[in-house]
Amino acid sequence: MSTITENPTIAPATAEEPVPQLNNGNNVRASWNLSLDHIRANIQTYGTEAKAALITAYLWCIDPRHPLAKPDFAKRVGTSDNTLYKLYTGKYNHPTTGDKMGPSAELVRNIAKFLELEKERFTSGETKLVITPTLKKIVTACDLARESQSIVFVVGPSHVGKTWALERHYTPNNNHGRTIYTRLQAASGLGGMIRRMAESVGVSPKSNTADLVRRIKDAVTEDMLWIVDEVHLLSHTYRAGSFHNCMEVLREIHDETRMGMVLSFTLLDQVKAASQKELQQLWRRGVHKVMLPAMPTKGDIAAILQHNGLEFPATDLKISVAFKDASNRKQVIEETPYEILRQVAKNEALLAITERLRYARKLANKAGEKLDWKHFVTAHLLIAKQSEPEGEWDTK
Repeated sequence: MSTITENPTIAPATAEEPVPQLNNGNNVRASWNLSLDHIRANIQTYGTEAKAALITAYLWCIDPRHPLAKPDFAKRVGTSDNTLYKLYTGKYNHPTTGDKMGPSAELVRNIAKFLELEKERFTSGETKLVITPTLKKIVTACDLARESQSIVFVVGPSHVGKTWALERHYTPNNNHGRTIYTRLQAASGLGGMIRRMAESVGVSPKSNTADLVRRIKDAVTEDMLWIVDEVHLLSHTYRAGSFHNCMEVLREIHDETRMGMVLSFTLLDQVKAASQKELQQLWRRGVHKVMLPAMPTKGDIAAILQHNGLEFPATDLKISVAFKDASNRKQVIEETPYEILRQVAKNEALLAITERLRYARKLANKAGEKLDWKHFVTAHLLIAKQSEPEGEWDTK
């Protein structure tokens, strides 16, 4: 029998994925008119595997990146919508004795098969993430937070791979029912932060802030890990003291639930100063503070290049690419891939490098050729051209 674990793989959202609609026009979330804190209270007498199955399926189906209405889920696992409702609300009773019952062993097995299939579907089409040294460092930070049940800070600049590592690697590969990922929004303040966190654990955000905080505490357990990404965005608010209030509530949630917590910040000058002010209480609780490099390292880039079939270039490797100048005359431009990588890593970070590789693969495929540094240099020049005045030069 497959082992069922709560909080299933969360696949990255795509712009092409519309939110499925029910026949009456309500969205999928409305079909699951349940909250995780209430579910935990309703099913506490069920067996461990049964509880994990129901909670896992619930968290999977309400996720906006792969939503599934409760009636449709019921069909997929061979039961009825009404039976599911009774199971989740603790009202499923024996028809003769009236004793409270949990899900059958067959239903638990069906849910396990459903989750395995869903995970395969939503991960098989994704671009494979490259295990870089920086990603490994972030994974270690998450493991430390889980094991020590403490707060861990992950601090680093934009586009060095924080969100990739946290959302697209660690969460999908470590969600044995105990990993929650929340990405915060700019200028949201305390209310916005708490609503985002509530939604992450299936608690309806339609309550006042104090009530939501209480319900969040009831929804989680001490063996869970909560990853809160883009925490620095909370400081971008017009209300003085709002950032401090947010930090205090995060501290309160950690202190009362004893769950591990990873707080991810973009590298800001204010972080160090805030450690003596707004972040003081949290900072003291965070024994582990993981400071990421200011730019992608050679090790990171080498791993990504190797994944794409390219070896890290020698410093003296030069590549010549033919192009046409503004007068339509053929010219040849010579570039050093090593220098391109160094400058792009320094000025634009990881995303700019991976986009050049994507573009290079496209050029290689179009030409029916194996990807090499010629395609990468061409892609770099084409991207650079976008910021140049019209008609300066063109690649051929």
